[in-house]
Amino acid sequence: MTTMTGGRRTAPRVKVAIVHPRLGWGGSEATVLWTVEALKDRHDVTLISGGPTDLCRLNAYYGTNIKEGEVSILRAPMPPGLRNSARFVGLRWRFTLRFCRQVAPSFDLMINGYGPADFGTRGIQFIADFAFDAELRRTFHPLAGGGRDWWYGPSLWRAAYTRICEAVSSTAGRGREPNLTLANSNWGADLMRQRYGVESVVLYPPVAGRFPDVPFENREAGFVCLGRITPEKRVHTIIEILERVRRKGHDIHLHIVGGLNRSEYSRSLQALSVRHRDWVFLEGSLFQTAKSDLVSRHRFGIHGCEIEAFGIAVAEMVKGGCIVFVPNGGGQVEIVNHPALIFENEAEAVEKIDAVLTHEAEQETLRAHLRQGSKAFSVNSFTESIRRIVAEFLEQPVLNQAAR
Repeated sequence: MTTMTGGRRTAPRVKVAIVHPRLGWGGSEATVLWTVEALKDRHDVTLISGGPTDLCRLNAYYGTNIKEGEVSILRAPMPPGLRNSARFVGLRWRFTLRFCRQVAPSFDLMINGYGPADFGTRGIQFIADFAFDAELRRTFHPLAGGGRDWWYGPSLWRAAYTRICEAVSSTAGRGREPNLTLANSNWGADLMRQRYGVESVVLYPPVAGRFPDVPFENREAGFVCLGRITPEKRVHTIIEILERVRRKGHDIHLHIVGGLNRSEYSRSLQALSVRHRDWVFLEGSLFQTAKSDLVSRHRFGIHGCEIEAFGIAVAEMVKGGCIVFVPNGGGQVEIVNHPALIFENEAEAVEKIDAVLTHEAEQETLRAHLRQGSKAFSVNSFTESIRRIVAEFLEQPVLNQAAR
């Protein structure tokens, strides 16, 4: 029903739910938080998560400004032992999905920030990566399990865990066809079309933060690496590549930004950094201001993950004015979009980095190229696009079409 404001009839605010299994420190979370930021003044927004939602810390990390009272927060019920644990992400997601199907009738629009899902009504889904497809996950990120093949590989343990997840909710990965799908790269959109026959709208994620405008000649001749400290990010390979570059006479160093934990991979990386303590520095997790400052004080960036659906860390370094080198796989190639910055293997990485470091004129050309391309990843571009997409979706005559 409509309401009266100052003698004029106003349409009721649309109720929008935005869903994520656990809001931590990654690329999919950035998209979710900035979607909330974009829609909070136009609609009644509820943020649904399977874990705690600390708006203060999330704002500081992602550069948003979401205040208590501007959005509602719902936490999906979890069984004892899972409620405060960051482990068993798949099971947490299934409990979140089950809860979302229960509350979906209370909302006009469900937006899933974590891949395809069937909430019982037609909605909008972001494809942040392809972790929902077990075969693709193993193909793209064979190191993701950190050597624990007994759990992440095709084992009896994994089969039992999958059956438990399916018993909680069998709708994960479903809902691809009826939902409006938003892919974070052309690479991801192509893969959705080829593998599932699903057409997607490409919407690049927002890169937030104000990066200080430090002249390139005043920056340190060093590298920055951003992202999660996990085996598939191949941070150890980055160190090996840059060590070989140093042997060619380049006095460079490396700052690694990302949270360390008690995993075997984190411990091995700490040991490796100790062996190269004169030029490798582990910075841990940094909030937006500190991270932006570090990036803006360095000339170069590098990424190690062989296939990224997008690569928000790559886009951050590019926006911060760094010349960034990436492997030839996934959406990260679209971010740098230059053959001098894309490598097939470690040997080629060393060769291309050496060439760029040696020729200052080439550096200026690459900086101009990256600066122009980074405009596609702005917060303003994302905000305007997601508002338009949601408005057009809500105008469709059959909104609550049951998902198949």
